Amino acid sequence: MVEHASSWYAASLPPDLDTLRDPLDGDASFDVSIVGGGFTGISAAYHLAKAGFRVIVLEAQRVGWGASGRNGGQIHPGFRKELSWFAEKMGDDIAERVKSAADDALAHLDGLIRDHAIACDRKYGLITACRSQKDFEEEILAAEEAQTRFGADAPDILDAGQTSDALGTSGHVGGLVDHRGGHLHPLSFVTALAKAAEAEGAVVCDRTPVLSIETGSGHVAAVTARGTVSAQTMVLCGNGLMKGLNREMDSRVLPITNFIVATEPIGAGAPNGILQGGMAAADTRFIVRYWRPTPDGRLLFGGGEKFHTAFPDDLAAFVRPHLVDIYPSLAETPIAFAWGGTLAVTQHRLPFIRRVDNRITVAAGFSGQGVVNAPFAGKIIADALRHDDNLLDLMSTFPCPRFPGGPAFRAPILFLAMSYFALRDRIG
Repeated sequence: MVEHASSWYAASLPPDLDTLRDPLDGDASFDVSIVGGGFTGISAAYHLAKAGFRVIVLEAQRVGWGASGRNGGQIHPGFRKELSWFAEKMGDDIAERVKSAADDALAHLDGLIRDHAIACDRKYGLITACRSQKDFEEEILAAEEAQTRFGADAPDILDAGQTSDALGTSGHVGGLVDHRGGHLHPLSFVTALAKAAEAEGAVVCDRTPVLSIETGSGHVAAVTARGTVSAQTMVLCGNGLMKGLNREMDSRVLPITNFIVATEPIGAGAPNGILQGGMAAADTRFIVRYWRPTPDGRLLFGGGEKFHTAFPDDLAAFVRPHLVDIYPSLAETPIAFAWGGTLAVTQHRLPFIRRVDNRITVAAGFSGQGVVNAPFAGKIIADALRHDDNLLDLMSTFPCPRFPGGPAFRAPILFLAMSYFALRDRIG
């Protein structure tokens, strides 16, 4: 049996969602084949099946096994670039469309949760915690510009004392609260959505890694050890776990690893505790640290990245210094769960969502903001296959240049660059 990562998510997954599906059994033919059973793939399958397409999901391990079931669960509205960046680089019209798409992505996520009564502990409120005055001023300026130029909602602005009260720790000069953001249980969300997709007629196969892709006249084929699936079109959405399946994606999307711990129950989220308002938080470092309470009072904390797919020998020891830097009082607090996962980034931290040929569409590189944007990417692709290309065309304008050095040397080059930014984080 393929097990999920040894995470708090897996330990708290409702039994009715802990389903291991059958693998592919022989050759098959569908309208659409989807490679990857995470947020994007399951969402695309749901929307396509609901629209009457014959669709199959081919997942190498099991639904939610990758980053979709291991991430921090943080709901960050928008993209990693500010609206002013889009306006400067691409024009006000694109920036306004990006703002509208970001709003639609958040509404899409909450709509799926509501429409299918998904019990994924959706909580509201996301604190951006600023460690320097410069960061604080830049965050306020970006928020004000988004309001005045693009009609974005105004965040609550917290001074140092208010930020300390909200986080349950000192050391931050201020913070901003986005009440639309927040957090959820990502593994519960994606596994519940898979059941909704199957109820609409989608076929979901676990333990069916795709070995290669073959294109022919009028079809594209996913070759697996258990049979070949022919389809009119294919969606590739395994994010950081699809190396070798498409050169365009490989050249623009880089897998990295990130690590999370969950403490023993310490009253996190409760009155007078850490994050007493129940919100999630993330800091303004280049290599972001993020944390949130769980329903049973644990602190779930993510920190530290590696620019390859190998995990440290001791995950808890790797993350603990980041945790203690923000919460010194937790230096001796027992860590109950520690896990890691492979996500993917692009050079500008914008998702790579586009057609790479006339039969294959790719969605990857969500760069840490996939909880909102990856399920929406599934809908965008489903809409495009139904001849509504509006949002796919918009996503295709996002600059996602190739990493320097090609597939062989991109990781070492990025490691040097990221080491520089990590040093800047440490020295402030």
